[in-house]
Amino acid sequence: MSEPQKPISIEDAISPAPTEAADDLHAWQVKKLAERKKSADDGRFASAETVRAVIRKFIPNG
Repeated sequence: MSEPQKPISIEDAISPAPTEAADDLHAWQVKKLAERKKSADDGRFASAETVRAVIRKFIPNG
């Protein structure tokens, strides 16, 4: 005789199943954050004028 199946919890029912793609995405995000942090620690930031130029590109009177 087979064992009755254990009902799943609400948590398991609504949580996304772990996938390899999600793991790859997380690894990519961690890598990019580390790269950006290193750039910031090295003092490499966009100048105020560069930021203004990007804002003007997308917001004409910005």
